[in-house]
Amino acid sequence: MKFTPITRFIPPLASTLLALALMATLPAIAEPDLLDGDMGLQSSSPGNGMIDSGNINSEPAPPKITPAQAADLVRRATGGQVMSINSQQTETGVIYGVKVLNSGRMRVVRVDGQTGQILNN
Repeated sequence: MKFTPITRFIPPLASTLLALALMATLPAIAEPDLLDGDMGLQSSSPGNGMIDSGNINSEPAPPKITPAQAADLVRRATGGQVMSINSQQTETGVIYGVKVLNSGRMRVVRVDGQTGQILNN
């Protein structure tokens, strides 16, 4: 087996290390148009044509009737005794769930918080 002296590898190794050290000290070179930050893409600003503002959900309107008014509507419609009221936020607004006891039967009647319409009876 023939051994190669290590001194034979030192000059190429030294020149490689020197090249790497010099590259680390140089500033990165890039295309001038890429340094502006836009990279040719449109921004996400409000006036951007890439954003469909019709798909952006705004906050739903606050309910027009109160939980007490929803309970009163259900009490008058069913003739039962209101036990509790819960509210649920949906994409279109608030829906009240009014738990009512009528003729020994407990059920939940849903009321639209915007219109006061009873959704199930």
